[in-house]
Amino acid sequence: MATSRKLTLPKKSSLKPKKAGDKIRTENISVPSSPVFMILAGEHSGDLLGAEVLKELKKHDPDLTFFGIGGPRMLEEGFDSIEDMEELSVIGFTAVLFKYKFLKALMDRLVEEAVARSCTHAILVDYPGFNLRLAARLKELGIKVIFYVSPQLWAWNFGRIYKIKETIDLMLVLFPFEKKIYDDYGVRSVFVGHPIAQRIKEKIRKEAPIPVDEKQLAHLQTITLMPGSRSGEIHRMLDTLLQSAALIHQEAEVEKKHVRFLIPNINLKEEEFIQTKIKETEQSNPGIKIEYLFDRSLRCIEASDIVLVTSGTATLEVVYFEKPMVILYKVSLLSYFISALLIRTPFIGLVNILSGRETVKELIQAECTPEETVRETMAILKNKKYRNQMIEEIRSVKESLGEEHSSKNASRAILQFLKEKPTTPV
Repeated sequence: MATSRKLTLPKKSSLKPKKAGDKIRTENISVPSSPVFMILAGEHSGDLLGAEVLKELKKHDPDLTFFGIGGPRMLEEGFDSIEDMEELSVIGFTAVLFKYKFLKALMDRLVEEAVARSCTHAILVDYPGFNLRLAARLKELGIKVIFYVSPQLWAWNFGRIYKIKETIDLMLVLFPFEKKIYDDYGVRSVFVGHPIAQRIKEKIRKEAPIPVDEKQLAHLQTITLMPGSRSGEIHRMLDTLLQSAALIHQEAEVEKKHVRFLIPNINLKEEEFIQTKIKETEQSNPGIKIEYLFDRSLRCIEASDIVLVTSGTATLEVVYFEKPMVILYKVSLLSYFISALLIRTPFIGLVNILSGRETVKELIQAECTPEETVRETMAILKNKKYRNQMIEEIRSVKESLGEEHSSKNASRAILQFLKEKPTTPV
């Protein structure tokens, strides 16, 4: 089992919602000599993007000021985070309702901080449910708003395009087809490319390879289980993945085959929970081998024959390594019904959205069971033609993402924007 790790995070605040009619005080605010940036990332994928852009901008001007909310990667860059990013980690509509008061109070606090620190620009990274509302508040204060990673308008709630046109000064998009959408509606946007290829090349050098017994290699199948990075995802998906692993192990035992399971994790707060669940699974399934690895997800994917992955950015990491996969996704029943009414695409997995067809199987909600997961996993492992066709289509999706260094492109776009648009302090 992994040893314990320590991470310095901002202290939790006692946030109280503002009363109706409360106003943000704007008098006696000093004018900054250089841009002051608020950056907000609400989840781990956004933390990575935020850290990369932060690093690139600091190369250009070390004196730039940054504050807001970020995670471990942004903190490593010296970012001033006023709240623990994990407090923003919510999945589904019902989860947002339970945290509504906290999120509202947090937004009020961010606006107050923007005024107090004479913020001139905001870089809002993904997390559209919260960030689009925050953008409207900041826009009222004269702050220039840059949005990095377009909301998935093409998937659901296309009407947000009008709110974006009113509140966002610059949209940085990851996919070429997104720029065309914004061009058609008169929203300034820049295609910066997807960060997946460059990020993987840089990060994998820091991850130790997964050791393999060469004697067993020809008879060993490796399956990586990826329950997600957010706490809610992990708690919702881990049992299904571990139960699937147990059933696969049982089937392999009957066929006298060896299966190795890997579970990577980047959420330090959930390390103990994951390790406890692994231990329970191993105790109830003698002979099963499940290895927990912290911050080595890329090496786990690289070493895999197949990946069982929770829908999200991680699916593109699997695409990069051209590995077959099964996509799983589960939210609360109410969240599922609401999203079913709003969604505009037949797929939720990025690999399928980009390919325009069901390249890989999606097991959503009621279908997201250990039994269905095992059925699809075994089909991939046993049917060579099916497996090879899947890999070929995944390879085509990978090629469409390109090899651009998106964080450098994003920082260039931001710096160009600064030149064209003089700062307007609060």
